[in-house]
Parts: sequence; C-alpha cells; structure tokens
Amino acid sequence: MSEKKTIMSKEKTIMSNDNIVNFNKVNKQKDIKNIKEPIFSQGLYHWVMFILSFYTRVRENLKIDFETFVILQVVVSHSLYQLNKSGTKTFAELEDQITNITQKKLRNNSKLTFASIAEVLQLPRETVRRKVLILTKRNILLSDTVDGIKLGAAYKTIYKEFVSETTLDISSLVKKWKKSGALETLLELDKKI
Repeated sequence: MSEKKTIMSKEKTIMSNDNIVNFNKVNKQKDIKNIKEPIFSQGLYHWVMFILSFYTRVRENLKIDFETFVILQVVVSHSLYQLNKSGTKTFAELEDQITNITQKKLRNNSKLTFASIAEVLQLPRETVRRKVLILTKRNILLSDTVDGIKLGAAYKTIYKEFVSETTLDISSLVKKWKKSGALETLLELDKKI
C-alpha cells in the first residue's frame, strides 16, 4: 500500500502582496471623517492586549511554549481540513468528531508527518520532532508510522476549555472593535486603498 503524505502548500500560510495593507497609502488616500488615527490606535491596542492574553494562556494553561503551540495548531488545522470535507460543524459536532479522531474511529486519508509540519512552519525537522514527542508524552498528540501525527485524547480537554475561552476572548475583542469603530474601519479598509 502506498503511503500518502500531506502536502501543505506554502500558499495557504503566506499572504500575498495583494493582502498586505500599506498604511502609508491608506493615510494618503483617507477620508478624514471615515478613517481616524484614534480608531486605529484603539483597535491596535485591543489586538495587542488580546495577543498578550492569548500568549499568557498558552504558557500558563497549556504549559507549552508558543512554538510548540503553533506546531499543535498545524495538526489541528490538518484535522479541521479533513473534517470540513464532509461539511462544516457546530462546536458540539466538532467536539464529537475530535473524540472520534482521538479514539481512532476516524482516519485521515492523508497523514501528517514531521517533515510536512517542518515545511509549513519553516522549522528544522528535528525541532518539530522533539516538540511533537513532548506533546505525545502528554497525550495531546499521537504519532505513529501508520496514521502519522494526529490529535490525542488530551486534546479534547484543550478543545473544551482553551478553545472555548479563546472564542469568548475573540468575541470580546470584536465587540471592542465594533464599539470603537475599528471593526467597521477594518471591514471597509480595502475600499479605501
């Protein structure tokens, strides 16, 4: 039986120049009453505070460094990509599907390897291997030659607690952006360029 490897294109993780906002260009073309610097600075402040809180929760709640967390997110992304092939899921449906993955009831048709994760993140393969092994010791990930790297049983707790809290934090961030006017500015930014 031939072994299928996951090939994650760099295009999925790299922004094109079309997606990068040139704020100098926006400032030159802005309509003063629609784009105001205080809206941007308030929005940026709320974003930075969200990132700092998120980073702290990764370190304190999950007890892993951020690079290890990003490696975990590649595995989560791969799992979500596979699950979304059969349609989008609610929070509860996704929780059930994650349970099925961790109990080996669902198999991916393409497996994730140390090399594919290393390629996506542009990290040394040995760094990825070492950090994945740390996550497998904690049963957050599983790794074998047949199924590759996938979510382990302990990820279900992360999903229930960490993902739920992060979702609430994102909701709070978006509400702050909406209240300050930053959300509307962000949503309309491409029209101002």
